[in-house]
This record gives sequence, C-alpha cells and structure tokens, in this order.
Amino acid sequence: MDLKENSFRNTILMYGVEDYLIDWAVKKVKETFIDPVSEQMDFLAHDGRDVTPAEIVTSCEIFPVLSEKRVVVVKDFSLLKNSGGTTGYGIEGTDNLVEYISDPNDSAIVIFVNPDIDGRNRIVKALKKYGSAYNFEKLSEKELRSFASKRLRDAGVKIGNRETALLINSTGYLNKESEYRLYNFENDIKKLIAYSQDGTVTEEGIGMLIDGDDDSFIFNLIDGIGENDKSVALEILYNRMRKNSYEGVSIVLAIASQVELMYEIKEFMSGHDGLSNAYAISKYMRIHKFRVEKAMRYASAYSLEKLRFMLLEIYRTYTAIVTGVMNARTALELFIASI
Repeated sequence: MDLKENSFRNTILMYGVEDYLIDWAVKKVKETFIDPVSEQMDFLAHDGRDVTPAEIVTSCEIFPVLSEKRVVVVKDFSLLKNSGGTTGYGIEGTDNLVEYISDPNDSAIVIFVNPDIDGRNRIVKALKKYGSAYNFEKLSEKELRSFASKRLRDAGVKIGNRETALLINSTGYLNKESEYRLYNFENDIKKLIAYSQDGTVTEEGIGMLIDGDDDSFIFNLIDGIGENDKSVALEILYNRMRKNSYEGVSIVLAIASQVELMYEIKEFMSGHDGLSNAYAISKYMRIHKFRVEKAMRYASAYSLEKLRFMLLEIYRTYTAIVTGVMNARTALELFIASI
C-alpha cells in the first residue's frame, strides 16, 4: 500500500508530528475518490474531541452520491490517545468501532488523524491490523533538501549545495526537540523566493530572512559571542530584533535558559559522579539526548567560571530591561560586549 500509488484501504490511520504531510495525504485521498460536484455530501470531517464511535460508524455506512467512495475524516480522536480506548464511551462503543474497522463498508474510507496515539490501544491495533497506518515523522536531511530544491526549482530560483546546507541549519528543523515544521519551512522558502530578485538564493538572503527555531538562534548567537569579533553576534541579534523589536525579553530568557543548561552540563562534565556522557546526563535531567549533546559541545568551549559570569550578566540584563533602566537592544548589546 503506497499513498503515491493511490492504493488505499478502507480504514486509515495517520499520525505523527508533520501536519504538512498528513494534510497532503488526506488531500490526496480526497482528490482520488471525491467528485467535486458532490463533495458536500460525500466528504465529511469530524472533530474527534466531540464525535462518538457510533457517529463515526454511522457516517461510514452511508453510501456515496456521485463519488467513487465516501470519505470520512476524524481529527484528533481522543480514544486513540489512551491504552484502554474506552474512556467516556464504554466497552460497547469501542467494540462496535473495532468491529466496523475489521469489516468496513467498501464504498467508504475513514481516516483517523491523530498527532499522538497509544500503540496499546485496541482501536489503534485494529487500524494497523485491518487497515493502513502511516507515521508522518519529520523528514531526513536528504528529504528536506529535496523538498526545498523542488519548490525553489518550480519557482525558477536556484540554490547551491552550500546555501542549501546553510538554509537547513539555520531553520533548526533537524533538531529533534525543535517545534519548527514543514509548514514553517515552506513559508521560509516562499520568503526566499520573493526576496531572490535575480533568481538565486544567497547566504545574505538566508541570514536576513530565516528565523529558525529558538535553539538555533541562541546557539548561533553564542557562536558569535565566542568569536573575537563581536560584530557577528550583534548582526545575528539585529537581524532577529529587526523582525520583532518587542522580542527583547524573550531573547534574554532564551539565552538564560540555554546558558543555565550549559552550566549544569559543565558541572556534570567536571564532576566525579559518573554523569559525564550525554546518555547519562540526558537520563538524569530528563532532557532529550540530542539537546544534551549539542549543549555539551558548546559548554566544552567555556570554563565553569566563564559560564557563571555569563549567567550573572544575562540576569543583570533581564533586570535592566524589565525595570526600564535600559531598552532591550541596548541591554543586549552591553551583554554581548561584556562576554
């Protein structure tokens, strides 16, 4: 069964963090089976927080009017998120839905769309056994390159390998804990297309237009601070604040959070309690291993005394801003200059 080959079962489960891919897949099913003339009668979208199992089954037992098949979409169905799968509806309600999934109406397709599911859930197990299940996780670096290249190429805009790598790194998409998704990436690509008047994406354009996630911004800023020429860090700061001049406090808080993490990790790395590797620190602090590994790389460039000084300075910066002693830009400029 492959979505790209238009081969679908009558019960489908779509889950994962990439809403963009889920929306694409639902649209593909809809375009394959729904006649636009009878869309209002043959296509139905349920809010899964309000619909009951009985209502879902009833919706699926109705035959299409003009379309090849009736399509029913159930978004964010609460029953798929717990192991029991009966919360609020009882065993009977769940049994009826599971029974339908095992023997569905051949003239209807039901699609359950949930960001999160519990694999122990009876309904989830039934969907995986009798239907098709697709996990739409974040793209790999290779897939993300292809995603960007295709959209830029279709718009007649060129981008080199070096600029593509810079674009991806600037977004922070590959950071496992990043909330930056394909919808964000697509919007950033549209900005690059609009800015690229000569038909080529440049490093300057990427630096000016791409915000990325907070972790990427903060680490880029810390990178700049670590350079002998503080103008790099100031340029990163100015680019961020140019887009939102009221973001000063959130920038300070993000810097403080990251430096605090680096300081804690540095203490572990310098101690004798056995917590010196990323896995052990991640398990102890309950922070994703990827984030710990990245913070370890940056923490290793500073001494504990330097990180402690950076913390004190960012706390002073925060106080100066919230008390009105300085505006955010001036306070952050002084922080960067002091490091």
